[in-house]
Amino acid sequence: MYHIYKDHARNLPYVRIKKIELTNFKGVQHGVIECNCAREFIPCNTKSDILGLYGQNGSGKSSLVEALRTLKGIIGGYHIDQGFAKYIHVSSEAAHLAVELDLQYPSGTVATVRYEVKLEGREKQDPIQKTDVSEENIHEKYPFISEEVIKTDLYADGTTGRMHAIVDTKNRLFCGDSLEDQYFDKNDPRVKEELVYIKRKTYEDSRSFVFCNALSETLNLKNTEENHTKYYEILAEINLYFENFLYVLGTRTSGLVQLKAGIPIYLPMNDRALVLTEKTVVSLQTFRYVENAVRDINIVLDTLIPGLQLGIKGIPTITENGNDGMFVKMMSIRGDKEFPFDYESDGIIKIVSILADFIVAYNQGSTTLVVDEFDSGVFEYLLGELLQIFESSGKGQFIFTSHNLRPLEVIDKKFIRFTTSDENNRYYKLKNIGNTNNLRDLYLREVQLGNQDVEIYKRTKTFKIAKALKLAGGETQDGRE
Repeated sequence: MYHIYKDHARNLPYVRIKKIELTNFKGVQHGVIECNCAREFIPCNTKSDILGLYGQNGSGKSSLVEALRTLKGIIGGYHIDQGFAKYIHVSSEAAHLAVELDLQYPSGTVATVRYEVKLEGREKQDPIQKTDVSEENIHEKYPFISEEVIKTDLYADGTTGRMHAIVDTKNRLFCGDSLEDQYFDKNDPRVKEELVYIKRKTYEDSRSFVFCNALSETLNLKNTEENHTKYYEILAEINLYFENFLYVLGTRTSGLVQLKAGIPIYLPMNDRALVLTEKTVVSLQTFRYVENAVRDINIVLDTLIPGLQLGIKGIPTITENGNDGMFVKMMSIRGDKEFPFDYESDGIIKIVSILADFIVAYNQGSTTLVVDEFDSGVFEYLLGELLQIFESSGKGQFIFTSHNLRPLEVIDKKFIRFTTSDENNRYYKLKNIGNTNNLRDLYLREVQLGNQDVEIYKRTKTFKIAKALKLAGGETQDGRE
């Protein structure tokens, strides 16, 4: 992918997610969330940044997490999941995602980069032979990226000003003047042929054109260590951040944890967490990385759950590509007793499942950890303690969704957002909050009274629920037909 050259590596920025925007994505017709981003602290790695998202079921919390997971895969250069086409809102033919990043450079320069992507579904007909009927064409939609735009307020000379596009595949084959004119001879027909071929290939593979290996290799040949531009560096910086420093633990991963199927640990250069189970086969290099992660987990785990340590066993085997590898087996160690980790309670498994990535985000200013249903299975007092510690002395960024209202009492109000019942305005920051207000009490009052500009909770009627339960169960004397 895009190269980080030696001189550039010494001047990498701290990166934070500043804004996320969803349009026609899952249950969100439109929604925008802005993070605090710790911009009042320069550099930002001197202070953590938190975003907690609350709201009723089905109101867009998991959609935000899934959007970030999708963006991580796209900008990381991976193909989009085949099932993504189902994420496009039923009222639309396409979904739009946008993310704004806050980049703080060692020089003191603070810049903004915005990435926008339009995703559509294309139909593919596959004949399926059935035993009792004639052959039928089954229509299934496959995702593809139809437009990409990258804007920034940073110029080639290192100064900042107005936002301008450095990549825009909507209006031109590749991008605007910022990159195309610097790297490609538009009078050479071979250039157009090469770019057309690359773009067609990424369309077929459901990948990003801007962040595919073929285009990055083409640019890498034209952009040397002695002669590279700020705009090339921006592509390399955001590619590096999404691949290596954004960790997303969504509903799929949480489901595997709840089923005790394993625990996730993010590996460098991977679009999703590696879920460790007794059937997991990893390379020797990955096994060494997991050993180090377990060592770090154990340092913290003893302070959270005294007497518990995590063990890891490796059984030598051969990987699919014929190299030496390991079967990974996770163990619990309590005193002199050792037993399989999946015997532990749901709450302990949940804590351990996020601990490795939580440690990284706590210590690294450019790391963002995103966790869906952070409170699932976690004792609410411990939940509050973890968030207070991250807020007071952490360095990275932590984005989470939750149903437990304990965090509303313990972390700064500026870090909390709420979902609404309005599909066109899904995310909201409560207004008229005083310094002495208890945010938990205020939120519950707003749910009941509805004094905000938008409806943050679609009220349920208890008498209607009771009536429906009675109707569903029948009305016989013994209570059941």
